[in-house]
Amino acid sequence: MKPKILLHKLNSYHVDPIESFVRASVNLLGDQGQLFSPSSRILLKPNLLRGFEPGRCVTTHPALIEAVCRVLKDLGVNKIDLSDSPAIGSLLSVAKKAGYGNLSKRYGIRIKPLSNPVSLTTEENIPGLKIAGSIREYDSIINLPKFKSHCQMTLTLSIKNLFGLVIGKKKPVLHCLVKNNKVTFGKMLVDIAKHVAPSLTIIDGISAMQGNGPINGTPYPLGLLGAGQDMTALDRVMTEIVRVPWKNVYTLEAARIKNYGQWDLKKIKCIGKLNVDAFKVSDFKLAKFPVDITFNPFRLTKSFLKQFYEVGIKERLAKES
Repeated sequence: MKPKILLHKLNSYHVDPIESFVRASVNLLGDQGQLFSPSSRILLKPNLLRGFEPGRCVTTHPALIEAVCRVLKDLGVNKIDLSDSPAIGSLLSVAKKAGYGNLSKRYGIRIKPLSNPVSLTTEENIPGLKIAGSIREYDSIINLPKFKSHCQMTLTLSIKNLFGLVIGKKKPVLHCLVKNNKVTFGKMLVDIAKHVAPSLTIIDGISAMQGNGPINGTPYPLGLLGAGQDMTALDRVMTEIVRVPWKNVYTLEAARIKNYGQWDLKKIKCIGKLNVDAFKVSDFKLAKFPVDITFNPFRLTKSFLKQFYEVGIKERLAKES
C-alpha cells in the first residue's frame, strides 16, 4: 500500500485553519483506527534548536503546537508533554522565547526536559550514541519539524528533527564521529528515526527557512503544511516541492540505502485538494556555502562555552533579577 501524505496550502499562522489540517491528518492517516486514545501519553517533539522568536523561522511555530494540543484535547487526551534538546540554552528558556510560554496554562501540557540517556546500537557502530530513555514513558510521539535549509545536510525535515532526542552536547560530538561522511551521518539519523517511530509527523512549512540554515537563514513563504506517517515519503515530497534533488538530501539517500520508508515518488500517494505541482516553487535557496558535517575542536569548544554561559550564567541571572 502506498504511504499517504496530506498537503495543504496555508499562508498564515492563524490557529483555526491549522487545527483543521491537524484534525484531517489524524482522521485521514489513521488507517488502523483512531491514532490517539484518551488514555494515550503523548510527547510532542518540535524543533527548538535555539531561543528565537517565531518570525526567525528557526523553531516550529507555536500556532502549530497549539493546534495539535486542541485536537488532542478534543480527543480526550490529557497527558501531553513537549520536549527537545536545544543546542544552546535550557529547554524552558528556549520554549519561552519561541512563543510556547502560555501552552502549559491553556492546555495543561508539560514542557519537560529529556532525561535518562540510553545507548542505541546502529549498523554503523557509532560509539557513544545515546538517545533520551525518557521517551519510553509515552505511547505516541508526534514529530513536528520546521522546514529549513541546512548548511551541512542540505535540508532538515522529518527524519533530521528526531536528532533532537539526543541529549545536549552529545550531538556535536556525534557529528565528529562519522569522519565527515554525510551519508553515514544520515544512516545514524535513520536508525534513530526507526527506533523512535513517531505515530504522526506534521511539517511546519508555512514560513520556511532558506539559505544558511538551520539558524542563520532567512524566512521563505513556502505556504504549506505536510503530514504523514512515513517520514521518508514525507521528506521526499518536500524535496520535490522545493526542487532539490533528493539524492542531495543525505537523510533520504541513507533511507534508500537502508530501505527505510518510501523514497520513490511514484509509490507515494499525495492527498488533499491540490496536487504536488501546485505547491512547487522555483526560487527556494539552499545554503550558499555547504560545510562539513564535522565540527573542528575550536567550534566544539565554543559551543560548550556558549551553553555554559547561556544556562549557567545568563539564565541564572535572569531568574535572580
